Amino acid sequence: MLSIQYQRLSSILANLFFISLQIELGCEKVVDFSPKAKFIAITVDELILIPIAIWIVYIFRPDWLLPATILLILGAAVFVAVKYYLVYPSLLDEVQPFYELQGMRGIAIGDVTQTAGKIRVGAEIWEARCDAGEIKSGTEVIVLSRESMKVRVKPITDSTATN
Repeated sequence: MLSIQYQRLSSILANLFFISLQIELGCEKVVDFSPKAKFIAITVDELILIPIAIWIVYIFRPDWLLPATILLILGAAVFVAVKYYLVYPSLLDEVQPFYELQGMRGIAIGDVTQTAGKIRVGAEIWEARCDAGEIKSGTEVIVLSRESMKVRVKPITDSTATN
């Protein structure tokens, strides 16, 4: 009976870990979770350390069990509150204007072709593709769209610069 419960618990923890890993690494969305579910998924792995710490205290210093438990629980509450205050706003489903690159200008730092190239937009370097011809290194470009971590660009001409 205990091994079945252990298998269920380990399965649940593994699922939560992979959800947490997907969120922390910024993987493509497979399922659209609510911001609260995302917060729980990225917090639960740290909170699992509390019972482990209590168990370690119980094994090695049983006389410290009550004070350690109180401190660990208070510390966890403060940790969750601070993490909620700092992280939760970024989990809301808002458009992040910083990564809306369409219309931004950059510089080609290498030749950009239909299959490969790199540009610099601000302080970031992006993989780039150009639909028409080849763009030489050092040419100023404008971003047409972003597909995952690659951008489509075109060179800035006099007619583009005036628009």
